[in-house]
Amino acid sequence: MVKYNGLSDTELTDLLKSGDHAAYTEIYHRYWPVLFRHARKMLRDDDEATDVVQEVFATFWSKSAELIFTVSLSSYLYSATRNKIIDLVNRNKLKTNYLVSLQAFIDKGEFITDNAVREHELSNQIESEIARLPKKMRQIFELSRKQNLSYKQIADEIEISEGTVKKQISNAIKILKIKLGSLYFLFF
Repeated sequence: MVKYNGLSDTELTDLLKSGDHAAYTEIYHRYWPVLFRHARKMLRDDDEATDVVQEVFATFWSKSAELIFTVSLSSYLYSATRNKIIDLVNRNKLKTNYLVSLQAFIDKGEFITDNAVREHELSNQIESEIARLPKKMRQIFELSRKQNLSYKQIADEIEISEGTVKKQISNAIKILKIKLGSLYFLFF
């Protein structure tokens, strides 16, 4: 019977390539504690360090038949552990950046598409209510609000008094406030 704990790393890897499970077990017991300490030192988290080392050994076993070592076994395992740690740190950074970005979006509180739809609907409703005003009142209101004419300019154009223009615009605003008042609160 072979004593695996007395074999060198090279002998163990040769046996491992031939599918010897006991050789893998010896490598695992030989290197798991040192790889764990190395991972824990880098990650400062026992659970993450355990996961990294377990993943390294799982990959090591699954690819053992096709492994070609250009460095020592210990160098290979340390490199594999370091690479897994780097992958984990990069994933965590990406996740953190994503969460920060998401939180910033939530904190900003802007829902651009939703606001654009609401604004479009409100604009349509306002236009609809303006169209329902009496003809003369609508004409005066549109000259005032859409063409930005003064009361005097409107009075001259339509040939009515400035007082009538002022009264018609005031009445139009009152009607629109009544019609659109509840709608305004629904949207904002």
